[in-house]
Amino acid sequence: MTAAPFLALWASLLRLSPATYNVGVVGSFFLSIIVVRYIINVIQYHLDQSSARDAKGKLPPQFPAFVPYLGSIFQLGLDHKGLTNQISWYKGKLTSNRITVMGFTCYIFQDRETLIKLFKHKALASAIDMYGYSNNNILGCSKESSKVYRADNSGPFPQPHPKSNILPENRVDSITHSLAFRGFTGPGMQPATRRFTRDVPLRLAAQGISTEWKEMPDFAQFFKDSIGPSSIQCIFGPTLLRLHPTFVEDIFKFDKIMPKFTPGFPRFMLPEQHRFRDSIAEKIKSWYKYAREHFDPSMIEADGDGDPIWGSAMIRNRQKHLLKADKHDDDVLAHLDLGLAWATIGNLVISCMFGAYHILQDKNLLKQVRQELREYLDGRSVHEVDPHQMGREIPLLASIYAETMRVHIKIYSAYSSPHEDVDLGRWTLPKGALALVNSAPSHMDKTFWNTKNGQYPVETFWAERFIVDSADPQSGPIDPEYRKTLNIPEKKRDDMKPYFSLDGCEGVWIPYGGGFSMCPGRFIAKAFFVFSASLLADEYEVDFHNDLLEISNYRYGMGVDDVSKPIPFRIRKRECLA
Repeated sequence: MTAAPFLALWASLLRLSPATYNVGVVGSFFLSIIVVRYIINVIQYHLDQSSARDAKGKLPPQFPAFVPYLGSIFQLGLDHKGLTNQISWYKGKLTSNRITVMGFTCYIFQDRETLIKLFKHKALASAIDMYGYSNNNILGCSKESSKVYRADNSGPFPQPHPKSNILPENRVDSITHSLAFRGFTGPGMQPATRRFTRDVPLRLAAQGISTEWKEMPDFAQFFKDSIGPSSIQCIFGPTLLRLHPTFVEDIFKFDKIMPKFTPGFPRFMLPEQHRFRDSIAEKIKSWYKYAREHFDPSMIEADGDGDPIWGSAMIRNRQKHLLKADKHDDDVLAHLDLGLAWATIGNLVISCMFGAYHILQDKNLLKQVRQELREYLDGRSVHEVDPHQMGREIPLLASIYAETMRVHIKIYSAYSSPHEDVDLGRWTLPKGALALVNSAPSHMDKTFWNTKNGQYPVETFWAERFIVDSADPQSGPIDPEYRKTLNIPEKKRDDMKPYFSLDGCEGVWIPYGGGFSMCPGRFIAKAFFVFSASLLADEYEVDFHNDLLEISNYRYGMGVDDVSKPIPFRIRKRECLA
């Protein structure tokens, strides 16, 4: 580059009026300070990353941003996925960083060694400040109720932290976690699963599918219309959907607009979106009123969980416990239940769709799945078996599930330590700071995942990636060379059959986050996935009209991928299931 452009700029400055010239000089001075500061930060960043292997108890490197205070806000808004990749990798390896956005510092941890320590650390609790922010800005809860969340430093565990003095009824983090665990993982899991498996076939039958081919416009919408209502009904019961038939459709519409709420824009900037969100909460409140007038304990089913009015013990207990918290009324709980309804179907339904799509689109894989189902069912139907058990005992289905989660889940999980600094080996997470982990970089780590010498790149779906064959040293989810460095004990089945394995994938396969804050719905989500995929594979024929699956980045960081275009297909019942 020659000096001509700079000489021309200098000459043009000399021709300006004195006042304009002074403004230009002052502006250039401050700009030069910003540029010099940025260059220094870039150099420091590379020095810190280069010495990261030898670090011990340090703060992660500060990711450089050109504009102080604003930090990486523009990159985040314009290219979220690109920014995530920038801050997650350094010279081809996953790393950790600090990032500033609007004066707020987040700690982004991505390297496997740090994540394993992060997920095991007992001092870590929920990122309660983030929950308070989300409840207020995304779900629409009152600011007063969100302050109760921000003030809750007692932790998510049954016993409060010894340094906390929060009243029992205001331990909203622990209450929410314990109710979710009981509903999705504990005594409520099997009853909810049975309600789901009873309802899905009825939803499919209602779509008028016979042994004749039926053209359908969109496979994703097909799942929203069938799996969506069944998922909501097994938790919230049939009365909510009877009173408000468009409720499931409303939740999926909310899913589409939810990213617009994330920056915390005031109501006047998003009036239509706020009105729509509040209209869903009003429907939930009208259901509360009806339920209180019509529910009787005698309606609770023999399993002790389900009932036709409130739906499940989890919902009844949310009414009982959350309404006792300060500043929590029906309006607040309705907005919180909007969040629960979104969490129930927002990621689950499309995850199930992707799993079924990968099976049905690949005729060779479909043949394998049907063969394994025939051997396992032994004359029974999919309706007659427990999908939890089926997911454990059919390795191929378990692998398809794990691979679908790996390929299609890009979600953040958040962590914090309200009372003490957290030692993570190389790095330290300061007390009260926010730690974020994004699953996507780990799920796409080319140095970790087995690709069978490049046959199955990490970006592609490979149904058998999580299958270990004792006769094939190149099998299994982990790259064979990388696996040698992990010292994983070698397991062999007595019958020498291939088996499903996640051994060694800690801190890398993280579609549900990790630690105590790991998503409590992961087991029931797997059961719903296995049942819906098995039901379609076993009892239906599906032909897709386009082999290309186009993915949108719109939901990046929120969970499951979004498809950018409809997936047209045709479907019919199988005449012979043999």
